Amino acid sequence: MSRPTPATTAPWKATFQAHLEKVGGSGAEFTLATVSAKGLPHARTCIFRGFWATLPSNEHNELPKNPPIYDSDCPTFTTDARMGKTHDIFATANGGGNLTQSHSGSGGGGPVEAVFWIKETMTQWRIRGKCWLIAADDIEGGQQAQNSGTVTVKAEVGRYMRAKEGSGRAEKNKDWSWRLEIENYFENLSPTMRGTFKNPPPGQPLQEGKDDKAGEGLGQKAGHLSDEALARRNFRVCIITPEQVEAVDLSDPTHCTRQVWNLAEEGRGPGGDQPSESFGEWNLVETWP
Repeated sequence: MSRPTPATTAPWKATFQAHLEKVGGSGAEFTLATVSAKGLPHARTCIFRGFWATLPSNEHNELPKNPPIYDSDCPTFTTDARMGKTHDIFATANGGGNLTQSHSGSGGGGPVEAVFWIKETMTQWRIRGKCWLIAADDIEGGQQAQNSGTVTVKAEVGRYMRAKEGSGRAEKNKDWSWRLEIENYFENLSPTMRGTFKNPPPGQPLQEGKDDKAGEGLGQKAGHLSDEALARRNFRVCIITPEQVEAVDLSDPTHCTRQVWNLAEEGRGPGGDQPSESFGEWNLVETWP
């Protein structure tokens, strides 16, 4: 079901952001769960890289930045297109997607769940929604032409992007670049972390070797994404478009709480119809923990 762009910040975001700052902010660790094409669960530890369209500043990043005219409630992380999670996200999307498609460029849309345990506040955050992957070369003016996957990513993620007050539509379309945002995500990583996108294929048996001609190898460093053909081919920014957010607060054993927010068009909380408090695009239901 199509959803309009939310007019206001999600009601859970401010508290979630405050909790994230206690565990590293844009470097916070979380567990990402996906489902494979065969229906098998997969979980791994990922690093939160900020909310889409509001990339945190980084003292080592000297690239030009997009104008600060957007905001969103979409958590992001980065990955290598050759990782298993990428195939999971493509394969479980509407219409599915094969291994070749998951390696080739922007797309996805499969279901994911991200779980953050904030020990300092004794709170578990669970964010469930769809995940979209963006590559630099096909999202906008790159070396690959835009395709149906690219168009879908922009449409679905765009619904979650709010124009900040005072930024007109003409200005947004003209001055904000998806490709530049991807390049800045790469630049926000350390040179060594950037170099991991030039590693040999993850999970490939050692006996199969590596592509020396392409420059694959461990322990490398990398510079700007525009200058790194191999890293650019593998680098993806992953955006979670949340549909349900849950916070379980265990800080007071005598008054533990579980709050569940659902996008209004997705239903009125766990169990179907029940009393709920409306927050514009989101509905809140409080349950036993």
